[in-house]
Amino acid sequence: MKSNINLIVIDSNFILLPFQFKIDYLNEIRNNLEGNLKFVIFQQILNELEAKKKREPKSTKFIRLLNSGLLYLEKNKGKYEIDIVDDIKQENETTDDYLLRKITELREEFQTVFLATNDSELRRKARLSSINTIFLRQKKYLSIERV
Repeated sequence: MKSNINLIVIDSNFILLPFQFKIDYLNEIRNNLEGNLKFVIFQQILNELEAKKKREPKSTKFIRLLNSGLLYLEKNKGKYEIDIVDDIKQENETTDDYLLRKITELREEFQTVFLATNDSELRRKARLSSINTIFLRQKKYLSIERV
C-alpha cells in the first residue's frame, strides 16, 4: 500500500527562493497541502549548486542566496521533515531527467509526489510525465499544479 504522505521533491532553484523573493516556501506548501508532508532534496541538486558556486566564484549574489537557502533548510529541519537523499544522476543523464526518473520511481511508494521547481522547461517535462508541480507565480505566490 502506498504511503499517504505528500512528498515534495525540491529542485535547485527552490533552495534559493527564501531570500531571493522573501518567501517561506516550506510554510507556504504546508498551508496549501492537506495531510502529512515530507520534503526531499537529492544530493545531485546540492552537488549541482556547489559546482555552480565553484564555476562562478565571483557571483557573490548567487553564493549569498545559496548560503541563505541552505541555512533556511537547516533552520527548518526540526519543524518539517526534510530528507537529503544521498543519490546522484547516472553519467548519461541530465539533472532534469534524473529528477523525473526519481519522481516516477517514488510514485510507486507515495500517493502524491510534487516537484517544486521554477524551471519552466522542467515543469513542461513534468506535465508530460503526469507529475504534479509547485512553482512560484508573480514572484510571490506558490502555485500547485496537479495533473
